[in-house]
Amino acid sequence: MRKLLIFFFLCLLPVCAAAEEQIVLTFVGDCTIGGEDRLREFDYSFDGYVRQHGYDYFFEKVQSVIANDDLTIANLEGCFINYESSAVEKTYNFRGPKDYVKVLTGSSIEAVSYANNHAMDYGYDGAKHTISTLEEAGLAWFATNEAAEKTWIYEKGDIRIGFVAMERTYWYYRHRNLLKGQIADLRTQGCDVVIFVMHGGEEYRPRHLRNQEQLATAALEYGADIVIGHHPHVLQGVDVVDGKTICYSLGNFVFGGNAKIRAPYTALFQFTLSFSEEGEYLGHQLNIIPALPSGEREFNNYQPVLATGKDAEAVMSQIQHDTDFKLRPFVEGVGAVQDFVKAPTK
Repeated sequence: MRKLLIFFFLCLLPVCAAAEEQIVLTFVGDCTIGGEDRLREFDYSFDGYVRQHGYDYFFEKVQSVIANDDLTIANLEGCFINYESSAVEKTYNFRGPKDYVKVLTGSSIEAVSYANNHAMDYGYDGAKHTISTLEEAGLAWFATNEAAEKTWIYEKGDIRIGFVAMERTYWYYRHRNLLKGQIADLRTQGCDVVIFVMHGGEEYRPRHLRNQEQLATAALEYGADIVIGHHPHVLQGVDVVDGKTICYSLGNFVFGGNAKIRAPYTALFQFTLSFSEEGEYLGHQLNIIPALPSGEREFNNYQPVLATGKDAEAVMSQIQHDTDFKLRPFVEGVGAVQDFVKAPTK
């Protein structure tokens, strides 16, 4: 009976334009693969869970989603460096030893954005070690910050998808033209779709701010097709503007920065990009897959699980609270598949 209901639900969804090729991208939120140095020896810390459960534990419960797409992208919030001596003076410094990169490489994570307020927690030394660790592990990364200016292009056949990431304050105060140029350069390199990952907003605020909207809108005007947001640590809303989609905040995912759960809901935002037989970009469809950042209610066990029932409805309610249009509902075993967004007319 359940399968029959899912079938009828899918039949009611808008049918996207006939496509020769589809590429499925999954985005997850803030991931701190490590934690604070002062907590490292405690069993309840992220490091304690590495010692107890190994590298593959953390993303284990969401493999049914991220192991079956073309590409999964996480926001890496923290550093991979083996020592703490280069820590800068701030409230929270997040790091994991360099071998913690195996948490990502063994878990169907293929790429990370690294433009956020924790990328420089251990100064230029920490950023340098992180970048070299990612590259040695074969993980793609992209970031524009004090330590690096790097975009990335994912290729599948003749299709090219460009990625660029920047923190809002970095863009606002110094580098508006840089972001504009990076997006234009990705187009010049033949990218059919450009995705901008932004880091900005107010932590634990359930509604996005005007300054997030400002940066997202600017990126769309520069030529981006999809904007993915991080930093608030909680889920925020979705917007669709002239054939382009903005997701303001994906919330925390595997977040080693908090031993206690401050944000109980998260989601995987999965985009299916459609292309014609000739390789022309036709548009995209978003599936919001509700999840919880911890399998335990009372404390963070750093292992996200897919949400069902009332939990899934609570996830959707939080996103709806910050979304101006009515989202399509969650269906068990499927997700919340939204309307197909047709690519803008060229």
